Amino acid sequence: MKWPESIPITQVALAFITGLMVLVSLIGAFSAYQTRTVTHELEQHVHEAAKSELDMAIERVVRQTETQADKLSRWGETRQQLILPEYYTYWRDQRVYESGILHNHLALTALYDKSGKRLASSTAESRFPDLLTSDILTRQPSNWLVNEAGTTVLYQLFPVYSSEGQMALLGHGLIRLDFMSELLRQEGFHSVDIKRVKITLPPNEIVAPSDLGTRLHYNVLSSHGQAQFKSILSNTLLALFVVLVTAALLAYTTYSRLLVKPLRQLSQDIDAMQHGQFDQVPSRSVPMRVTELENIRRSLHDYQLQLRELHGSLEHQNRIFHSQARQDALTGCHNRRAYEEDWEHFRQELANAPQGVAFLLFDCDRFKTINDTYGHTKGDRVLCIIVDALVMALRANDRLYRLGGDEFATFMPHTSPAQARQIAQRCQSLIDAANFKDLGINEPIGISIGIAYCEADQCISVDELPKQADVAMYTAKQPGRNRIALFGEDMDRATQTLVASRETSALFQALANPSMIEMHYQPIYVLPERQLDYYEALARIRHRGELLMPGTFLPVVSNRRLETEFDMAVLHQIESDLSSGQLPPGCGISINLSAQSLSRSDVISHLLELSRHNERHPLMLEITETSLITQMSEVSGYLEMLRSVNYRIAMDDFGTGYSPLRYLADLPVDVVKFDISLVNKLDQDNRAGRVVADFARMMSEVGYSLVAEGVETESVLSKVESLGIDHVQGYLLGRPMPLAHLAAFHSLPVEGKTARKSA
Repeated sequence: MKWPESIPITQVALAFITGLMVLVSLIGAFSAYQTRTVTHELEQHVHEAAKSELDMAIERVVRQTETQADKLSRWGETRQQLILPEYYTYWRDQRVYESGILHNHLALTALYDKSGKRLASSTAESRFPDLLTSDILTRQPSNWLVNEAGTTVLYQLFPVYSSEGQMALLGHGLIRLDFMSELLRQEGFHSVDIKRVKITLPPNEIVAPSDLGTRLHYNVLSSHGQAQFKSILSNTLLALFVVLVTAALLAYTTYSRLLVKPLRQLSQDIDAMQHGQFDQVPSRSVPMRVTELENIRRSLHDYQLQLRELHGSLEHQNRIFHSQARQDALTGCHNRRAYEEDWEHFRQELANAPQGVAFLLFDCDRFKTINDTYGHTKGDRVLCIIVDALVMALRANDRLYRLGGDEFATFMPHTSPAQARQIAQRCQSLIDAANFKDLGINEPIGISIGIAYCEADQCISVDELPKQADVAMYTAKQPGRNRIALFGEDMDRATQTLVASRETSALFQALANPSMIEMHYQPIYVLPERQLDYYEALARIRHRGELLMPGTFLPVVSNRRLETEFDMAVLHQIESDLSSGQLPPGCGISINLSAQSLSRSDVISHLLELSRHNERHPLMLEITETSLITQMSEVSGYLEMLRSVNYRIAMDDFGTGYSPLRYLADLPVDVVKFDISLVNKLDQDNRAGRVVADFARMMSEVGYSLVAEGVETESVLSKVESLGIDHVQGYLLGRPMPLAHLAAFHSLPVEGKTARKSA
């Protein structure tokens, strides 16, 4: 075949376009075939991944329930309920969750005796099957699923033995779990649409968890891999099209060198950008001769610059966001999220490199009172000052974490108990030296610090450090402590105070039911006649027939910061006693009130309402813990208001606390009660006794009525009388007595009372 000497450009273009279309069609058909094949494989993979995720989630739920059942079966309190089920309802509804064995209220538990009878037949246990009328006790395996009224429920049966050696069977326990809710709470679903997961289970049909495979129905999520594959294929076809078009242009530009070099330069620029060598593009300073290509080159250049700037900005913002997500917005120290991440990372490091570690827990003393009194703005400033002092006291590489409210923590590797205590003392010294007066706060602000420590060879128990530090911190808050405590075996009592105990339970029941509070009344006598003048009301708690004394429950009141709530309950009971008519007419009553309650308008309103009894029973108000009074002017106004309705105001426990003379000067006080620690010094023939005696004379001369507390010997009583003190109180003259005995005691003649007191 002989080609013509010249071919029209249209024929050349048509032949080129035809060949290009054929080539593109072949490539497209091949790509479509490969796409269908790979897409099908990806769909199969996604379905398999979805099934695997569901199987793993089911296994986790079942394994978690089995673990909880095992822990409950070995828990001493579980055995105790089967032996003595007195607290079974409280154990079932609260203790199993407080202990952390059951993590959420989707899971319920019930106990059966060894005959299969439930320990309780309450509404809460009505959903549990009756083991007496079923074959559950012989069922294998010990867990099963059942459809109860449209809810798929997982049951886990476990035996409870009298000891770890499984010597004697005490009974059985049954855990009931909302299976679907717990299954959908599991993490790790990437391929399954959890909103479409369903279980086909006829009502009351029982199946084993391992048989759920054919009864599960679910939808898979759109595969990110498929979308990415299609995107890559589209980009590849587009790139191929560009290459083919470029090839056609290059073939055409063989007639003209104007396009060959610019296209080569453009291709070089693109390659340099793809390989991150944008700064080394040789043609950036040499413009192309073809305007369109030069515009493309400039657009690519500008676009690349914008991408680089945007990438740099995104990296900067990511660093900022990461820092802010781990930083407390108020104080600037690390937040709880940072604490959890760092603590988990540190625990992993300890597994590879054991070392001694100390855990310090900080808590601001009476911060709630400061915050309520001075406002949240000043409370926030107090926290910032405390954080600055703590950060300055810690070592350079130690991090301070705010766990919440006024509670902070740090953990220090490569340290010893002595070093940890030294750092804690440095923290307190810096806070004691901080200037809070600029905020208008004149009362001292301090922190209590709990320290827990484990040696390098005991790192297996490192998870107990936060709890131990918490116990130590509350121990440090106890009266008489130096505000720093290192966890040790001597803190069992503090541990009992923090967890549920008889005293804690009794206190909360008494706050909900003030009739459990039983008021006892101790006589106070006027001197020198030694005649009965009035009674001081002292609180006791009657719990299950036993009388709990203040020394057992007042530490719980202090630790739980329930002073105001307890005062309101006491006032309610005193109101009941005054209204009962059992108190002899003319019998005065002295009422104790904590300082936290003085600025509470609801407490003042209750006292004003109580003043209607003043005609029949003159009332006195004894203020305790005066060092906690912050809003002096407001409290002084409230006390003047109470005096206007015939209350007498007494300062209790004078000689203890913070600057008692200052409060005498600032508060409208009528009566001063000398603390027993001062009264006992009167019996000493030394400088301390003379100072107390002179001080009593001085206060009597300026017009205060004085009461000597805790008089237990005749020698102290004689000394008190010689000083001209107005009133006296103590076991020598009379012990506190219940209301039922008060009328009989009040009606006795003076000599009869004396004989009775002597007896």
